[in-house]
Amino acid sequence: MPKTPVQFSTAPSRLAQPRDPHTGRSADSGVRIHPVIAQRWSARNLDPDAVVTPDELLAAVESARVAASWGGTFPVRFVAGLRGDAAHTALASLLSAGNKRWAASAGALLLGVVQTANDKGDLPYAMFDAGLATAQLSLQAVSMGLVAHPMSGFDRDEARRTLRIPDVFEPLVMIALGHLGPERGADPEMVERDRTPRRRPALEDMVFGERWGAPFSAEA
Repeated sequence: MPKTPVQFSTAPSRLAQPRDPHTGRSADSGVRIHPVIAQRWSARNLDPDAVVTPDELLAAVESARVAASWGGTFPVRFVAGLRGDAAHTALASLLSAGNKRWAASAGALLLGVVQTANDKGDLPYAMFDAGLATAQLSLQAVSMGLVAHPMSGFDRDEARRTLRIPDVFEPLVMIALGHLGPERGADPEMVERDRTPRRRPALEDMVFGERWGAPFSAEA
């Protein structure tokens, strides 16, 4: 008997219900996913006055710390600062012009750094580990009513010099952590970019069965 391909719905998941401050930004999903995952998005219109507390920052880093890691190596480290302190100022100075325009005023900035080798040799899955850690940090932010926006646009060489990062560590990702700001009075370009719908491959284009390109079937 031929297998029946899974039918992917285009209707939003019943679990993916918007919650403040992510109202209206919940991802469309044809299967049931956790609301915190559906509501994760990389906003740019961050409130320049809202405060990220030390406890919130540490909770975000803690969520990254407990992420899965290849061979228990956990190669990820963070340099972090809260708006107004010296670390935040140093991190903001490393941002590209485009990112500095909106991210420099985030309540907190974090630089994710990954160890590429240890005394046993290269760590081939270090970047994968960093991705897992960043994802968990982002989801923890959503659960606290915050926004986490990972960025690649920053000066890595200057980060290494300014922050005295050892050679076996690679500056990898800058993360702005803050509160979503009101649209009124905000930079119109940032508001418009935040309103742009997210684009992702269709689910049936991401998961295959039996061979590449073959429809995935839920039947054994």
